[in-house]
Amino acid sequence: MSTTGRGGPELAGTPVGVQDAAPATTAGRAVEAGRGDLTTLARGGAFSFVGLVCKAGLGSALYVVVARGLGAGGAGVFFSSVALFTILTSVAQWGAHTGSVRIISRYRALDRVADLRTTLWLALGPVFAAGVLLAAGVILLAPQLAGVFVRRGSPEEAVGYLRILAAFIPLYAVSTVALSAGRGFGSLIPYVSVENIGMPAIRIVGVLAAVAAGLGASGVIVTWALPVALGCAVALFWLRRLLRRAEAAAAPAAPPRQPVSALAREFWSFSAPRGLAGVFQVSISWLDVILVGSLRSAREAGVYAAVSRAVVLGTFGLEAVRLTIAPQISGLLARGERERAQRLYQTASWWLIAASWPAYCVIIVFAPVVLRVFGAEFADGQTPLVILSVAMLANLATGNVTTVLLMGGKSSWNLFNTAAALTSNVVLNLVLIPRYGIAGAAIAWTASIVVDNSLALAQTWRLMGMRPFGRGYPIVTGSALLCFGAGGMIARALLGPSVPGLLAAVVVGGCVYVAVLWRFRGVLQLGILRGAAQRRRARPTDETDAGVTR
Repeated sequence: MSTTGRGGPELAGTPVGVQDAAPATTAGRAVEAGRGDLTTLARGGAFSFVGLVCKAGLGSALYVVVARGLGAGGAGVFFSSVALFTILTSVAQWGAHTGSVRIISRYRALDRVADLRTTLWLALGPVFAAGVLLAAGVILLAPQLAGVFVRRGSPEEAVGYLRILAAFIPLYAVSTVALSAGRGFGSLIPYVSVENIGMPAIRIVGVLAAVAAGLGASGVIVTWALPVALGCAVALFWLRRLLRRAEAAAAPAAPPRQPVSALAREFWSFSAPRGLAGVFQVSISWLDVILVGSLRSAREAGVYAAVSRAVVLGTFGLEAVRLTIAPQISGLLARGERERAQRLYQTASWWLIAASWPAYCVIIVFAPVVLRVFGAEFADGQTPLVILSVAMLANLATGNVTTVLLMGGKSSWNLFNTAAALTSNVVLNLVLIPRYGIAGAAIAWTASIVVDNSLALAQTWRLMGMRPFGRGYPIVTGSALLCFGAGGMIARALLGPSVPGLLAAVVVGGCVYVAVLWRFRGVLQLGILRGAAQRRRARPTDETDAGVTR
């Protein structure tokens, strides 16, 4: 649903909590409800955004440390092993992480508190069992797996990596589901604290110590993996606390507990298709690294992994909004409040693009400067960096479209989309990597992103009546392209591909950009962000409001 225009009643820059008398009309109540949705999004999104900024910074530092400490070839073996670990962890989860967000937030919206505990057992038990089976398989087949994805590298080193990482597959799968369930309970603190801050911080400290102490590749992989065990313990402790709190606050007239078979059917009929789709999505994100190592060399895999992982870190805005908006959308759609869900999705997309597009525009223009941080060995990554940055612009342009699709219960549609995207990804990788190397891998990933997002956008728009566009959309996209794309090209033409040129583009373009956004702050609902920040400073809380608006 589009906003009413700059300066209209829906654009109130009034700080949250400073309101007139309660609205007496249905329209007035709708405006207040919509403002509450956006306030929840702003507060939870800001919190998760801070966490993801930390994760992005720590992750970038980790890639630099690994790249410089192990060299391009060693980094290729390292990242290829991590890629396989990530794919197998996604297999073990089999969609339970997404299912727990949707089902738990849905049950809370419908006051089905009595079903929460059983649902969590139904989610976590199978995930742990699947993780154990996969870990055993990796330990047994590590030599064969290493022989497939390490070419002109060190297969023996990869065998050690895989066997160390295998022990952590069930722990990381359970941790991810438990943290996702916490989001369903309306709290972002566990997810952000463990996944986005705690584990990355401990990981970078450990890897730095391993490199400084000369412990070699095995020391690096051990210190990378150990935080997973600690994170799993903290995640389960926090989930138990949130469950008990929800049960203690249950309404006396809450619906009775449903049969276990009915709960299992409801949970896994949604999660299973999402699980296969999730495996496809993770494969799209990491399979190219493995294929580059297999079809070209470990050195090229190291260059491509460093560049592609660094590019993905720039989507922390997308992740921040997803963490907050998913349980909100699920609760609103469960109650049939599609208009509120549409407005929430639309405004969230504007905020997301406004925050994320400038960075990718600068990276596209100043790719040679950005790559210097990895060292001279990684200069070949310039073309993939530019291609993947364009891909990220397309990815961000549709907002959290997949989240909207999934929270609407359309996991089977999502499965079709990701299957199509994976097919295009694998075919193009096999065709392009042997001939064009890492540039071909970047083109293949870009194509899969376009396929997945285009299909999801068509489905949410035509079949669900929800879209990310509206009056604010051309403002944020156009101003980002002009201020940082065109402005960056002017700065590069005047000062060359240099650090001064990059700084000039950021400073001058940033000043103009902020002025444009301020001019259209009403249309973009930026007053909600300011109001949420003021409220948070005035009344600190120990939980974010990133759950279902009750």
